[in-house]
Amino acid sequence: MDKLLLVDDEPDVLSLLKLVLEAEGYQVVVASSGEEAIKLTQVEAPDIILLDLMMPGMSGLETCRWIKKEPRTRDVPVIVFSALGREVDRKLSSEAGASAHITKPFNNTGLITEVRRCLNESRGWRFSRRLGVEHSKLTGRKILVEIEPCTQYERIVRDFALECSFLKESVVIITKDSSGVHQVLEGDQGVSFMNPERTSQLLSVLRGFEGPLSVVIDTLSDLVLLGKQSGDGLYGFVQEALEALNEPRVTVLFLLNPSAHNLMEVARVRGIFSNHLVCGKEGLSTTRLA
Repeated sequence: MDKLLLVDDEPDVLSLLKLVLEAEGYQVVVASSGEEAIKLTQVEAPDIILLDLMMPGMSGLETCRWIKKEPRTRDVPVIVFSALGREVDRKLSSEAGASAHITKPFNNTGLITEVRRCLNESRGWRFSRRLGVEHSKLTGRKILVEIEPCTQYERIVRDFALECSFLKESVVIITKDSSGVHQVLEGDQGVSFMNPERTSQLLSVLRGFEGPLSVVIDTLSDLVLLGKQSGDGLYGFVQEALEALNEPRVTVLFLLNPSAHNLMEVARVRGIFSNHLVCGKEGLSTTRLA
């Protein structure tokens, strides 16, 4: 489900809107001030932010400007709501980076419609904009993504999968049924799952998809634990997977927890890839994209 950060200094408004949004299937995190909202954006990685403009202390406009300056949050859609509905107020909201300005009092249907619209519009670029590239520049690349411990990499994978699906690419996630990646993507349209037990059938399965195809392998470390690597251990499995997935139409994220392997093994695998990302506590960063 999509995660919303709801920000308002009025407890009654927070409680009511939280109930309305949760009834629509959203996961809702609340904040009662701009300062608290900024802290939560770093911890919760929301998909969208609903922000009251008139708050004591840090105003909604100031909060929105801060969110749009930070690399980790600048691409998160922000919907502001306020009793001020003049054209000048809407212009100030837009200049601060807001995707929409809703005037109080508003009806729940109108709010949900705006939330859906902003989320849908953001799906086609949420992952690629984190990297500062157009999605077309990622197509066909085989990318090693190193995962630092205690990071919310599942949401990064979801951004990638939904962006690809939004752009009409087939998406296959190779992961265990119990994994966090499976949980955050389960039910999303355009996403198929493959259990790691079937990786020996990878090539034949891929032949069932026509056109652009995006694959996520979650994770190389899990495949090693399952004993699914062949040849020269982890290195051998990666080589075989790259050979099976070498078509230009196929984009692949190879997820790796480097702390689960010895340094020499990790260095050897890194040497295979010309495209390398790191998912750490500061978000997604690029080591190199050839």
